[in-house]
Amino acid sequence: MSERHEAYLYHITFNAMHNLSPEDPRKMHAHTFCVGIYVIEEEDDHPIFLNTEKSLQGYFNRYQGIRLNELAPFNETVPTLENMGEVFYWDLKPIFKKNGMKLLLLEMGDSPISTYCIGERPMLGNVYSLALEKSVQEYCERVQQRYTKEQEGDWLDA
Repeated sequence: MSERHEAYLYHITFNAMHNLSPEDPRKMHAHTFCVGIYVIEEEDDHPIFLNTEKSLQGYFNRYQGIRLNELAPFNETVPTLENMGEVFYWDLKPIFKKNGMKLLLLEMGDSPISTYCIGERPMLGNVYSLALEKSVQEYCERVQQRYTKEQEGDWLDA
């Protein structure tokens, strides 16, 4: 029997501009940033969802429609996806804690094909499969075996 994990997922999107080459202002460009935030209840009582949603909206509203390079801490740190994810993750942890929840993982993307993740536990699949490290390793081994078969032309047998 597989171990089951449950979590809540918040989705936030905001539009902002950033420049990964601050010395060349012509490289400023815009994205719709998508943030996925996985949390679990930390207390037996139900967490305070309404307060959490309002706090998240307030937090991300400060980034809506601005040039990230002009706002702290991104006026000193280049606002890469990784740096932004790191700042958001550590800023949001106490907000969730205050509302009876624990932030497990933050996913952040600026395009449909790539996402940066930061958190305490790797995740595969969806909110119901918060994977343990052993599960992640087993999954990676299966993918590697499938890839090897494809390279050898045996992929039809898989």
